[in-house]
Amino acid sequence: MAKQPSSDPAGKTPAAGGKTVEEYAEELRRLSDEELPVSLGFSARLNMLWDLAGAAPSRIEGRVLGILGINGDWRESDVRQWLQKDVLPPRLDLHNMVRFLVTQLDGDQDPRRWEAFLIYGSPIVSSPINHSLYREDQTRRDIATRIFAQITDEYGIPPSAYDADRVFQRCLTLMHKFNIYELQDFQPGHLEPFRNFMFADE
Repeated sequence: MAKQPSSDPAGKTPAAGGKTVEEYAEELRRLSDEELPVSLGFSARLNMLWDLAGAAPSRIEGRVLGILGINGDWRESDVRQWLQKDVLPPRLDLHNMVRFLVTQLDGDQDPRRWEAFLIYGSPIVSSPINHSLYREDQTRRDIATRIFAQITDEYGIPPSAYDADRVFQRCLTLMHKFNIYELQDFQPGHLEPFRNFMFADE
């Protein structure tokens, strides 16, 4: 039997990894954050799930108040931070919210995967939303319409030069692949690849 490393109250004896307990303790102190890092894009992903579930009004029609009507125990200031500032709800609140919202979706959806996706986003956690559901979502279709209009205006592409329905569906496809959930997710650098993909062979 291999001899186990002995412990040393002073932390001087090397542990299994070759460092002393004291060195591990110092490394933990050095790497530790004082507060959780912001989950960038969390609010956009959470709003998308509320959009897909259809359980509350859109953001411009009073989403915050609609959500408070579903759960009066939540505070308005907290809900606004969840929806606008990438602030994570308390773990149990997030867990229960996701379970509720995913139940409203069609198909076999995994709440655990949705929960992880909301927190970490893609590509760390692949998007749980399938392409057909993404295509059917009116909010995403409205964003696609604005992107479509921006590209045709930017590059001076006349309506006679393309099949509008086919190009629109290509726009939705690329939005899904690029994890574009809100209009501000569409950056200037997206213009060229979107134009090339949307209008290929047109």
